[in-house]
Amino acid sequence: MPAVQHSAGAKVLVTGANGFLALHIVQQLLQQGYSVRGTVRSKAKGEWIRNKFSEFGQKFEFSVVEDITKEGAFDHAVQGVDAVMHTASPVPDGFVGTYDAVYAPAVGSVKSIFNSLKSSPTVKRVSFTSSYVAMVGEHERGYTYSESDWNNGASNWVKEAPHDVPSRMFYFAAKTDAEHTAWNFYEQHKAEVKWDLVTLAPPYIFGPILQDEPNYTANVIYTKAFEQKPADQVGSHAGFWIDVRDCARAHVLSLQKEAAGGERLFIAGGAFKWQDVYDELQSLNMAEIPTDRVEDGDVKDVPDTSKATKILGLHYVSLGECARDTITAILARKSQK
Repeated sequence: MPAVQHSAGAKVLVTGANGFLALHIVQQLLQQGYSVRGTVRSKAKGEWIRNKFSEFGQKFEFSVVEDITKEGAFDHAVQGVDAVMHTASPVPDGFVGTYDAVYAPAVGSVKSIFNSLKSSPTVKRVSFTSSYVAMVGEHERGYTYSESDWNNGASNWVKEAPHDVPSRMFYFAAKTDAEHTAWNFYEQHKAEVKWDLVTLAPPYIFGPILQDEPNYTANVIYTKAFEQKPADQVGSHAGFWIDVRDCARAHVLSLQKEAAGGERLFIAGGAFKWQDVYDELQSLNMAEIPTDRVEDGDVKDVPDTSKATKILGLHYVSLGECARDTITAILARKSQK
């Protein structure tokens, strides 16, 4: 399918437009000249976004979708748009959730919006926000993750015992099965739809905040550095990270790069330990940030992001810039209260 460029006056639908990542996507799309329609769950949230991006005038509009799982919920929202970015999905604090609150709406929203897109005459590309947790598996530390990895263990566990699994597994399975649902729909209908599909799998998303309140993942760095200071964790592999600005840029590029169509893309700035974050935060000269070093020799997993780099041409900000900008943004919000 052809790429979706702003020069053609393209309009992009961004679901869950008031989310941490989604707001950055909306901002970058508007800055590049796209028109944006965002879905929100209430008129008040839509008006808040419109006011935030008032400099772009009528380039931003919103559509209220109160229940993202309801059949036909997105029928109106998808009308007349050239591309869709489906970012809306529950992200519970600590990734702790339930089947009804996390798994069902994550998977149900995919079914709903893809059914609405099935007969769209205008949409050329659908960009779907998945997650690194849809890739996680039981491997020895030092494993290299790539787009070929799927978290089918969590998926199978929830299917076999939907109300009797560890609470974090609902989120892991939700992201896994939501992406599976997207790909299964596309494979079944790609001969009849006018659009192609690209999925992006980011890990922990840190970085500056456009919301009034930090979301869970952005707040993790602050909590670890200023409140928990877990000495038993700082030297251990903590996972992969990406700056929200780079994650949003990857989503925009996924519309603009023709080669992205039909691809699953793993995007990450790198692997990290909390010790790495503390080290980078020392330049802020704040007494609350731990200075003692803890090293236990734990090796890190490896993110193979070569496919996304080749297709999107994406470059990442440093962990230091990302961590410092996250803390600075959160402290600024706290000082305004």
